[in-house]
Formats: sequence, structure tokens, C-alpha cells
Amino acid sequence: MNPLDSTIEYLLELPAPAVLTTHAIPWCEQHGLITSRDFASNLHTALYVALFYQLCFVVGKYLIFPPFARWRKPQDTTKLVDQSAVHFVSFIQSVVVLSLSIEFLLSEFYHPRFTDPWLRIFGTDGQTSAIATFAMGYFLWDIYISSVYSTLPFVIHAVVSTVVFCVGMKPYIQYYGGVFLMFELSNPFLNIRWFCIKYSTGTNVWAKRFQTANNLLLMLVFFLARIVWGWYQIANLAYDFWVVRHDPRFLPLDSIVIVVGNLVLDVLNIVWFSTMVKVAIRTVRGIQ
Repeated sequence: MNPLDSTIEYLLELPAPAVLTTHAIPWCEQHGLITSRDFASNLHTALYVALFYQLCFVVGKYLIFPPFARWRKPQDTTKLVDQSAVHFVSFIQSVVVLSLSIEFLLSEFYHPRFTDPWLRIFGTDGQTSAIATFAMGYFLWDIYISSVYSTLPFVIHAVVSTVVFCVGMKPYIQYYGGVFLMFELSNPFLNIRWFCIKYSTGTNVWAKRFQTANNLLLMLVFFLARIVWGWYQIANLAYDFWVVRHDPRFLPLDSIVIVVGNLVLDVLNIVWFSTMVKVAIRTVRGIQ
């Protein structure tokens, strides 16, 4: 088992702390704040995941990036170190959820387990639950880190994403958790681009070629994962919701919020991609 799988397995197997199982969760259930046993049984893992990402952030902030920041910006290192640590965690998070999601989508049991809309909307298993738990854990951490180091729109994005995956933990549309996390395929390239901009001196010809190749891959993967795949899967999700709409387990409000939220994100992805294309065109014209 590789280090990534070992880390994921370790976090999934950590027992819930007694204070959570004997006090916090029963209190939340008594007051109607938690209504799903599946959610309650996985909450501790999501909190462990959030702590894991905070540990990665601390390692990046205090061990990895200070010497590089002092070399690149000796007069003002604090902001660069903080931003670098955030992007470092974002990169790790992408690798983790993509590992879980791709393994799920390529599994030989993937299609037999989710053959109809009812299974895709209401079904759950160990893999889909793990994907939703890790995603929720990251966005819980993202709420905190965005509140400290970023702006209000990023905080709102983190809160909305957390709510969506909280819905998924009921369980509800867990199948689509791994499906829509394919959006993350573009994030490693995006983070690499950020590090290249902040730390590259711009004088090495091979570094420039690497940046150009990474930028082209970013645009290609962004288009395929966030636009082609995103619009195709939101259509599938809307169709599945329509088919199961009379099932007593169907959640109308949650479903509307999820569809509208994904549509907004899909539209934003088109806007962002068009901006990327315009920047690329200006860059090429500038070189010529």
C-alpha cells in the first residue's frame, strides 16, 4: 500500500472521540441538528480530515516555504508563505479526492452498483461515503482558512460546498460526489501555475517551456473536466432527480439547491475558461 492510500486508510479507521459520541452528537440529535445516522457515524472522520489538512498547512507554513519565500521575496515573506501553504494544501486535497474518485469511477463494481436513478440518488457504499467524508472535511477546513487568509466570496464558496457534502452524507446523491469531484482534475495544474508565477525567476528557458506546457494542459483539462464533463453530468443528475421525484426519500429543496448551485458553477466555469483563452491569446500576440 502506497503512502497516500495508507494515510487515507488511517484517517478512515480512527475511532470517534468519546466526547463526540457521548455528548456532542446525542445533543445535536436531540435538538434536531443531526437527523441522519450515516452523517453522525462519519462526522468524526470529517473532523480528522480537517485536522489533517491543518497539519499539512502548518508543515507548509513553518517548515517548507519560509526558506523559499526568503529567497524569492526577502523583504516581505509572510504573505507569500501563507499563500504558498494554502496552495500546498489545495494540491494535496486534489490528489486525495481524485485518488478516491478515480478509483471509484474505474472500479469494476462501479456500474453494477449504480445501474438506475434510485441507486444513484439514494445509494451508498464504503467508497462513496469515504469520498463525501474527505470532501466535507476539506471544506470544513476551507471555511476556517478562507476566513483567516482570504475574502468573503471564498468563505461563501467553502460554506456552500460544505453544505452540499453535508447533504451527501445523509446519504443523498453520494454517487455524484465522485462524479463532480472530477472538477478537481484541473486544480493540480492551477496550483503548479501559481507556484511557477510566484517562485520562477523567468530566466530559465526550460522553466518557461514547463510553464507553457502546464498552462496548455490546464486549459485542456479545465475545458474537458469542468465544462464538457460538468454540463454532461448536471444533465444526468437533473434527469435522475426527475425520475425519482415521487419517491418519499426525495428531498425537493435540497435537490433544487444542488442543481441550481451546479448550474451556477458550470456557467462560472465557462466565464473563467473564456478569460483563460483571452489571456492566452494576448500572451501569444505579445510574444509574436
